[in-house]
Amino acid sequence: MKMINKFFLLVLFFCFLDVKSQCNGSFQLCDKKYNEVAFLTSHNAFNSSEDNFQFPNQTYNILNQLNAGVRGLMIDVYDNNGTPMVYHSFSILGSIPLQDIFNDIKSFLDLNTNEIVTLILECYIDANSIENVLQQSLLNNYLYSKDSQSSWATLDEMITSNKRLIIFSDQNDASSSQSWYHYVWDYAVETHFSVSDINDFSCEYNRGDSINDLFIFNHFLTDDLFGYGLYNESLSVNSNPFFIDRVTSCWQSKNKFPNFLTVDFVELGDAQTVVNQINDMNTNINESFSSFEKILIDVKDILGRSITSASHNRVVFRIYNDGSVSKQLNVN
Repeated sequence: MKMINKFFLLVLFFCFLDVKSQCNGSFQLCDKKYNEVAFLTSHNAFNSSEDNFQFPNQTYNILNQLNAGVRGLMIDVYDNNGTPMVYHSFSILGSIPLQDIFNDIKSFLDLNTNEIVTLILECYIDANSIENVLQQSLLNNYLYSKDSQSSWATLDEMITSNKRLIIFSDQNDASSSQSWYHYVWDYAVETHFSVSDINDFSCEYNRGDSINDLFIFNHFLTDDLFGYGLYNESLSVNSNPFFIDRVTSCWQSKNKFPNFLTVDFVELGDAQTVVNQINDMNTNINESFSSFEKILIDVKDILGRSITSASHNRVVFRIYNDGSVSKQLNVN
């Protein structure tokens, strides 16, 4: 009986170590710097059918998105008679107090101590108003501040210091004491976000400087007149091989790793799979994607799949047209 008890204690111990040593769900990401990691990001994260918004961009509310693997949240914040509210252009189509959203994020971070969350805010209120709500929700204890003179921390360093919430804003109005409030276009560059047809996606930059560390990879379709999400089209956009092909093509052509893979209706298609795939690829190479040789192979494999091959030194990645990725060490 004692031997059995010791065995189960040992199993529990290693299970505990297994969970504690992960960073955003992966051992491999712990030693990666923040700007070397891809995060599943939801466009207009608040604008969900679960929260009864009209013309939604998401099905799940923010807490359920986080539980489903989303780690980047795009949120629009307005002032409504002195109360910070979240809505998409018109409050009559649905709105939520920012306090409620921050409370949900706080609950998630409290329960998931090895997870890092990023907010990308479109703000129509000032930094002081954001800070007040952060303090009321006690989220301020989690805030990470990037020193402009130093590189990004690794995920493990963020987790160890418990600074696991990164905030970016499109408003550059932070005071010297608000170093946690990062002006997004000092740190990131993005692809175009106003695309209404799947054939119109490109890798061209929109806002931000190409030398910035972070890459916001907008990958969603919106109605060209009213700007709402297109649910039916999102399945095709979010699915492989289209998704992984666009990501790897832009990664290579721009020589910039896509950090925030931003989608509508995150549950549709292969969005989380694509995030995992490119994190896996980026974890197994030490140089930029531009150092790879990318070749389209005309032959097919035994499953009838055409293959795109990317290689560096002896490591070969094969991206199949069904969206799957394999790795091989070339010993020749």
